[in-house]
Amino acid sequence: MRIAWFTHRYHPVISGAENFGRAIVSRFVADGHHADVFTSDADDLRYFTSRKARKVDSPAESLVDGAHVRRFPVLHRVGQKYAGRLLSYLPHWPSQCRYESFMPLIPGIDRVGGAYDAVFAVGFPYTIFSHAAWATSRRAGAPLILAPFLHLSTPGDPVNRLYNRPHQAKLLQAANLVIVPTSVEASAVVDRGVDRSRILVLGMGVDHDGVTGGDPRTLRDRLRIAGHHHVIGHLATLSTNKGTTDLVKAAMALNRDPGQSPVHLILAGTSTPEFEAFAASLPALSSRWLHRIGPLPDNGRPDFYAALNVFAMPSRTDSYGIVFLEAWANALPVVAASAGAVVEVVDDGRDGLLVPFGDVAGLTRSLGRLRDEPNLGPQLGACGKKKVAHGYTWNDRYQTLRDRVRNLPQSQHRPTAKTGSGTVFKRSATSQVPSDLVGKRT
Repeated sequence: MRIAWFTHRYHPVISGAENFGRAIVSRFVADGHHADVFTSDADDLRYFTSRKARKVDSPAESLVDGAHVRRFPVLHRVGQKYAGRLLSYLPHWPSQCRYESFMPLIPGIDRVGGAYDAVFAVGFPYTIFSHAAWATSRRAGAPLILAPFLHLSTPGDPVNRLYNRPHQAKLLQAANLVIVPTSVEASAVVDRGVDRSRILVLGMGVDHDGVTGGDPRTLRDRLRIAGHHHVIGHLATLSTNKGTTDLVKAAMALNRDPGQSPVHLILAGTSTPEFEAFAASLPALSSRWLHRIGPLPDNGRPDFYAALNVFAMPSRTDSYGIVFLEAWANALPVVAASAGAVVEVVDDGRDGLLVPFGDVAGLTRSLGRLRDEPNLGPQLGACGKKKVAHGYTWNDRYQTLRDRVRNLPQSQHRPTAKTGSGTVFKRSATSQVPSDLVGKRT
C-alpha cells in the first residue's frame, strides 16, 4: 500500500499531532508499505506568518524512519495576516481552507500527485494541509482519512469556535474516514454532519520503553533540587492556552510560606512571547523553585518523568494529551483542565485530578492536596500505570487503523486524463511515483 500523509509539521518537531504522525507513519513503513509525508518547513508555528520565528533545520527532502519527507517552504508576504483574514470571508470553501490570519502560504502543496492507495491529513485548524490531501485523494481515486484533533475546550470559548468552521465541516464530510481520539470528539464530528459509520475512535499510544526507566536523581541534581522536595513537571509549549501561566501562579501560591520546603516546578518545552512577557514580571525569588529547561529531546523524557512527583498540564487546547499517558507509564498522578475531550482521558479522582481551565485557586488546591496527602499521588499514579499497561501502545493503535483503512471502499473519484495535464496515474500497490512528479500538477 502507498500512503500520502499531510501534516503541518513533522519530526524533528515534537508535539502531539507530530508524535502521532511519526508513530503511525513509521509503522506503515516497518509493515512494508510506502509512505510520503508532505509538510512545511516550520518548527515554531509562528513561522507560518513570521519569518522571525524558527524553521526546521532539515533538508527539503529526506528520509525519516524510512518515510520520504518533503518539506514545502513557507512563503512570507507583507500584510499576509490581514490579507489571509480578508480572503477567509470569500464564499468559497476551498479558499476558506487555505486562507486565514494564522494560515501559512505554501505554494505547490495543493498540486501533489501520486498513485496512492490512501491519503491522510492531520491537524485542524491548519486546513491548507487537509485541503491539499483532499485534492490529492481525488486525483488518485484514493480514500481520504482525516485526523482533525479538534480542540473542543468548552462551549463559547474562542478556541472552540476556531475548530467549528463551515469549511472544516465540509472537509470532514468529504472524508472516507475521520479518526478521533475520544467519543467526545466523535460526537462533535457527528454534529458537523459526519455519519458515525465513517468515524474511528482511536485513542493515542505511548512508547513505554522510550519514556520510562529514567534516573530520579539526574535532572534533580542538575537543577540542584533536594531529594525530599516536591516536584511538579509540565511538558508543553509554554503558553496561557496550555495552562503554563496558571501553573506558575499556583506554584507561587504554594510557595508563599518561606518556612516550608519549596514546591519546585519544572517547565519543559518551547516558550512563546506571551509567556516570556509573563515570566519577566515574576519576582526574583521565584528562581528558587521555578526551573525552565527548554525543549525536551526524546532521550530526555525518562529522566524528566523520573524526577517528578506530579505531572500537570491544565490546558484548554488539547484533544487528548499523549503526555498524560507518558506520565502514567511512570506511575505519576496527573493534574489537567476539565476542558474538551480531556475529561474522557483523565478519570477525575482515580488516575488524576481535574480543575476548570483558568481556575488558579482550584489548581492550587489540587496541587496542594498532592503535596500534603502523601498517599494520594502514588495511589492515582498506580491507577494510571495500570490503565496504560494494556492496549495503549502505538503498535495497538496502528494495527487497528491499518485494518480499518484496508477495508475502506475506494473513492468515487477515479483518476482520469485531464486536458493539458500530460499525466495519468493508475493505482497499483507496487507502482512507484517518479520523484520529479511529486508535488507537480497531475
